[in-house]
Amino acid sequence: MRHLTDTQKQRLLKAIKYLALAIATSIAMALGLTSCNVTRTITTESKSLTRGDTAIIIQTKTIESYNAQKK
Repeated sequence: MRHLTDTQKQRLLKAIKYLALAIATSIAMALGLTSCNVTRTITTESKSLTRGDTAIIIQTKTIESYNAQKK
């Protein structure tokens, strides 16, 4: 059986740390992607011309937000 040098041991520990970090990040992302936010904007506009070139514009805007979570 071959013994590892100090440099090889440090490299091996660093590789293990990166692997553990990658696994932890993957798990966090998988858990974080189970919820989502949706925003829908509805704009309604009505125009009418009165008295020459004077324009009246009535505009309404509705913003709806939904929060969903997978169970």
